[in-house]
Amino acid sequence: MTDEYPFSSEADFLANVIKGKVNYESRTASVQRSHRFPIHIYAQMENLARISQMPVSMIINQLLECGLEALEKELPPELAGEVMRVKLEQLDRPLINHTFRSAKKRRLFPGKKSSVEKNDI
Repeated sequence: MTDEYPFSSEADFLANVIKGKVNYESRTASVQRSHRFPIHIYAQMENLARISQMPVSMIINQLLECGLEALEKELPPELAGEVMRVKLEQLDRPLINHTFRSAKKRRLFPGKKSSVEKNDI
């Protein structure tokens, strides 16, 4: 058994969540924060959540992971290390465990017969 990450990137992982091929489990900090998204970005995040049948908050978290992973590759190593390093005092927050199960072969249009199913996209 290997502990190797089976996905080529965080974006690859998120794509597999959206396709309904993997489950998502995480420990998140309970941090209250308000953010205003440009409407076109929030609409796309809602679409991802609807298609994957996952909460929008999970989609936002994974998109942040994708962006941070991409940013780390573009930064000089010393700066990337400073950005990506998590200190113990940053971890000293209330944590919440989340497990989201992907649905198998979800229909794109519930209630309508369709030959196209979620995992075919």
